[in-house]
Amino acid sequence: MLEAAIPKWVDHHMLDCSVPHGYGLPIPTGAGEGLRAAAMVYADALAPSTKDERHRVLLGLRSGTIVRDEHAQEAEATLKLLRVHLEDVPLDILEVACRAYCNAPGRRFFPRSAGELRTFINPLIHQRKARAAHLMRLAEQADREDARAAELAADPLRPGDVAEILATVRSAYVDRLSGAVMDSAKRNKAAG
Repeated sequence: MLEAAIPKWVDHHMLDCSVPHGYGLPIPTGAGEGLRAAAMVYADALAPSTKDERHRVLLGLRSGTIVRDEHAQEAEATLKLLRVHLEDVPLDILEVACRAYCNAPGRRFFPRSAGELRTFINPLIHQRKARAAHLMRLAEQADREDARAAELAADPLRPGDVAEILATVRSAYVDRLSGAVMDSAKRNKAAG
């Protein structure tokens, strides 16, 4: 769902590996705005779930695991504690983490602490934050490349102009050099 926000031309693997050296593939002109919008979609997707959403998902997890022998008040306290400790987690990530917890070998019992679920949650949150940051960096790179292209387009020098300037400079240099050689020859002749 989130990946649909990223422009089609972006190579996702190159994007995720772009930290040390930048995105190595060509960036289309004017791509900065679309990349910034995609970064905002990823950043917005980090919005935490509501208390009711967390409660619903955790009850689903409770029904998918073996419940320890505990009193009703103890079970409610555990649910409340998990809801509080997972208040920063987006709903979709919490759902994925709970499914992963249920399917992980050795995870038969309902978790007693948020740390048991954080094993599954934290990598997903990190991946989402990193993707948002990489998209923002790519947008900035696209803007820099667009600015440089505009600067070059506004430059009055054209490749043919450079060749003409070089020819003029060479001609002037040769003229000065030959004049200096002639002057030196006249001085040598007069001295000799």
